[in-house]
Amino acid sequence: MLTPLPRLRPARTAPLVAALCLFGAAPSAHAQEHAMFVSVTDGEGNAVTDLTAEDIVVQWDGENLETTEFEAAGWPVRLTVFVDNSDPAVSANAVPQIREGLRTLLAELPPEIEVGFLTLARQPRWITRHTFDRDELVEDIANISPDAGSAATFNDALVEEANRIHDDDREYYPVIVMVGTDGADGSRSQQGRIDRMVERLGENSAEVHTLVLMTGRLGAGSMAAGVGEALAPITRGSFERIAVTSAIVEKLTELGRDIARKHRMVSRQYHITYRQPRNPSDQPRIGVATELPGLQVIPTIDGNVPARMPER
Repeated sequence: MLTPLPRLRPARTAPLVAALCLFGAAPSAHAQEHAMFVSVTDGEGNAVTDLTAEDIVVQWDGENLETTEFEAAGWPVRLTVFVDNSDPAVSANAVPQIREGLRTLLAELPPEIEVGFLTLARQPRWITRHTFDRDELVEDIANISPDAGSAATFNDALVEEANRIHDDDREYYPVIVMVGTDGADGSRSQQGRIDRMVERLGENSAEVHTLVLMTGRLGAGSMAAGVGEALAPITRGSFERIAVTSAIVEKLTELGRDIARKHRMVSRQYHITYRQPRNPSDQPRIGVATELPGLQVIPTIDGNVPARMPER
């Protein structure tokens, strides 16, 4: 677990140490040099981009290490949102709330996050392909509507998106938001494709957040609930059941804030290469320390800071 990150006093205080063990396995003690990413924000959540190698110290079991390389790094977030618009008996009431929730989600995101919208009824269908154009996205939200006599394609959507991410050679951190219901699912993906989907989401550091509107038709045994709950820990995402449609707006707004925070952390961070001590332990506690006051410091192996940080 990450240790708490209290506000530091500038004079004669012990350096702040953030443990690395949460977001990746400790490096092998057999190698001589290792690397990590460090995201740093001030007390207001703004990225701190003017640090130098003298401001951040890597520690191995409490011992300060030599930094051999310190450089600015970072990829942006790219967001894909899937909306279950199947079964008009449910979506007729839910879709207006989802539309409003998507508008508030967009309002929380910085303009440099690329966003795409798709629906799930019958088959995954584009409403808006990934774009930075907020006006286009807001306008296209109105085109999300219930689809009569159809079933959702929750698994198919995830399989297709995992393949798109895998085939895309651009550098970004993928975030997927699934807005589903507990209705029937018409996905045709076989187990092998689903296994490959999970593998590709992991390989590409994709993060999946699932909101499922519970109507009582299939309950906790629905496809969306089962898959969403399983993917949350695997992708360092989240899963929530929603009991009433009025909560959709609040939940999507919260996700927008969390995704915006993730983007601030991952798009402006530092890549640090450091040299291990001469007689390293096999299972070291590795972290970073700084004596600068008021900073939140989060080290990771891959630079992929989760949108929703675990409780410390």
